[in-house]
Amino acid sequence: MSILPVIDLHSHIVPGVDDGARNFEESAKILDNMEQSYTDGSIVVFTPHYSVNMPAKLTAGRNRRVTEYIKYLSDKYSYNIISAGELLLKGLSQRNLEQARYPGTGWVLVEFSSRVGWLKTLLCIRRIIRKGYSPLIAHPERYHWCRRKNSRLVVLSRMGCGALLSARSLKNRRCAPVARKLLEAGLVHGIASDTHSPDDYILDSRLRSLVEKYSCISWNRLTFENPRIILEDEMLPALPLHGRDTP
Repeated sequence: MSILPVIDLHSHIVPGVDDGARNFEESAKILDNMEQSYTDGSIVVFTPHYSVNMPAKLTAGRNRRVTEYIKYLSDKYSYNIISAGELLLKGLSQRNLEQARYPGTGWVLVEFSSRVGWLKTLLCIRRIIRKGYSPLIAHPERYHWCRRKNSRLVVLSRMGCGALLSARSLKNRRCAPVARKLLEAGLVHGIASDTHSPDDYILDSRLRSLVEKYSCISWNRLTFENPRIILEDEMLPALPLHGRDTP
């Protein structure tokens, strides 16, 4: 199996800032595992949790800790590390979009509560788009509205949204069947580790073998080409995607 660069758009590796790595030892183990698997040209994005209800002081403190940690890691790894955030949307508030966006882009990784309804999701997404941002929906396989009717991701993609599957979901008994169906139907633009601990998947050959059992889209497109589109602040193609058109 050929080794390819990856862009991991979703991770919780910064120690002690959310429900991810609990300490520096766990964080270092995750980063070392990535060092062994991610080739030159790869990028890891730290996406600590934010919410639209998070006070400005807490948001600023979390942002500062992430920035300091990336500075501390400078030159320790062969891949590049950048920071963004995963923004929990609640109600109609749109606070902290700027803090969470991928640097130099209008793309923002957003999540909802697992039981959020379809109409509420649609309303939140429309408000964010009207404000000039492009929502990248984290782990759509977890949401009730997606499990009931996964073609709703097509509607969102035509509005300008992206969909990013979480590798962690492939270990979850409830989410794994939905995640596999989304891969089979070409209803996600990418897959990210969403790693919280050293036991979680990273974007390595083990995960690639699993994903390629189900996905109608090439590994390279899911883990590099489409993520690169996001970091270059371009628009993703409309879902569904089809065809293993890259190595």
